[in-house]
Amino acid sequence: MKVRAKSCCVAAKVAVIACIALGSGASGAQELEVMHWLTSGGESASLSVVRQAFRDQGGVWRDAPVPGGSAARAAAVNRILGGNPPPVFLFSLGAQLRELSSHGLVVPAPGAGDEWDRVLPPLLARSARHQGRYMAAPLNIHGENWMFYNTALLQQAGLEVPRTWDAFIAVAAKLKSMGKTPIALGGQPWQERLLFNAVLLGVGGRDFYRRVYEALEPDALSSPTMLSVFRTFAMLRPFVDEGSPGRRWNQATAMLMRGDAAFQFMGDWAKGDIKAGGLEPGVQIGCALAPAPDPAYIMVVDAFAFTQPRDAGTAEAQKRFVSVMMDPVVQAGLNQAKGSIPVRTDISDDGFDTCAKQAMALIRDPETNLASTGMGLSGGMAGAVDDAISHFWNDPRLTPEQGQELLRKSILAFR
Repeated sequence: MKVRAKSCCVAAKVAVIACIALGSGASGAQELEVMHWLTSGGESASLSVVRQAFRDQGGVWRDAPVPGGSAARAAAVNRILGGNPPPVFLFSLGAQLRELSSHGLVVPAPGAGDEWDRVLPPLLARSARHQGRYMAAPLNIHGENWMFYNTALLQQAGLEVPRTWDAFIAVAAKLKSMGKTPIALGGQPWQERLLFNAVLLGVGGRDFYRRVYEALEPDALSSPTMLSVFRTFAMLRPFVDEGSPGRRWNQATAMLMRGDAAFQFMGDWAKGDIKAGGLEPGVQIGCALAPAPDPAYIMVVDAFAFTQPRDAGTAEAQKRFVSVMMDPVVQAGLNQAKGSIPVRTDISDDGFDTCAKQAMALIRDPETNLASTGMGLSGGMAGAVDDAISHFWNDPRLTPEQGQELLRKSILAFR
């Protein structure tokens, strides 16, 4: 039976859980430092759901925010290597976390059990395990391949939401001729890679995506299909404004919300900021999966990892943290705030926006689930992929053939 959790009563239900689960006060509880990068509007609101539930269950939370995912991950690793490990820290599920686990620098998620195998999507469960044990507790599931659009801007221009990349290019050209910026893009390698992978999925389909990023097939990298991907990607350059380089993702989202740009290709974490800005995803800011021939969801998972507890009190606090975070009602509340979807497939979509409802349906079909490059590739390979894509995007002198060769060499060098 699925848990029903409407957004209007999440806070009340969290309080009820607090009374049921432990019932004891905070007296004598061990303080738990939680290191994370959840500092933007929607991110902060989502973490507040977990923090309040943890405190209501008797936990003592010490916040340790580090703005920016890359900076926060680096800070956590530096503290671990420096002998002052944070007991709980947010990380991206993927190769770098597996490396920490393989060196014994993180411990298995306390309290993880058979229930996780039953309720987590299979791709997530496989990615979260190392040597048969869960190396982290997944916080949420994001999708990378979303296309957000300003509905009023499209309506004013008399344009329909494009369903193919050919249609998108035609719509973008019309918008540009009207003096509008078609694509709000933050000129950072990871954001450029999101746009590229949306094109790759749209041109080649999900089986081609798997051939490139899971099987690492040389034939796929050298194929005419990959050349078509780069040709389409290159055609998008004129539709980005000159202020793109160095722009943060949430600044690009703000452009979309103000009507300064028509589209943004971004993960669904953008919905948290859209909601925090007083707009409704699926209404003022429309959402659709980026054009593709078959349904697919490029999955990104944030997860909390744990280091060896220094005493019994810390161990108990870590276990309590996991129990709170994986609770179905807390999962519903934090993900409604953040724009993501729950890691549990047994949660009802009641109270979620129309975009999330679509994502929750997709994630229940394992065939549609794809791993992001950060989740599926080694750290070195993922970085090389970002570098190759960014190099091509930022140098218009490069031909699609040269871009294809850059990516081929980058992947095969680490194969």
